Amino acid sequence: MQADSVPSTRGKRSTHGDLGCMPGVDPASANAVLPSSDDALWEEARLLHWFGQETIAFNRGYVGLTGNVLSALWLSYVLDRLPALVRAGRATADDDAYRFSMSGLECEQATGITRAQQSTCRRQLVDAGLLTEDGTRGRTVSYTIRLDHLRKKMTEQAEPLLRAIKQAREAEAIKPRTRHRRTR
Repeated sequence: MQADSVPSTRGKRSTHGDLGCMPGVDPASANAVLPSSDDALWEEARLLHWFGQETIAFNRGYVGLTGNVLSALWLSYVLDRLPALVRAGRATADDDAYRFSMSGLECEQATGITRAQQSTCRRQLVDAGLLTEDGTRGRTVSYTIRLDHLRKKMTEQAEPLLRAIKQAREAEAIKPRTRHRRTR
């Protein structure tokens, strides 16, 4: 049996590797033989739940654009979905805008952001000029991400780095070039 396929841990050693570093897992018993009991089934269910969850990630640069982590996560999530939704015909995108629909439940299930938090995120994105709410059909809301405004804000955010790179290159060009002699 391969180490990554674990149909049951009853009476067997854990095949998840060293789980002692996982939060809530006792290092002394993480790789011990599990008893045949409900406790072992609960442990197996918890591990499968932890490892079976999709990783949620966001673009760190969006925090400065949106004002906080949750709005950055919301924006990252919807932009990450863009290519697949456009290919499936469920969204449209051009150079200036990305138009899509999403329910609060769909977003909450994917990201863990509650509906109240989503409302705050959307309001902040609207205030920043990055999002418009175009209308609703039942519980599904249609949105437009203003890609032109997002690009402009990202450019503004990158200006200090651009200046630093230019200064570093200018300083490098000014340095006298000397030849290094080889010594024998």
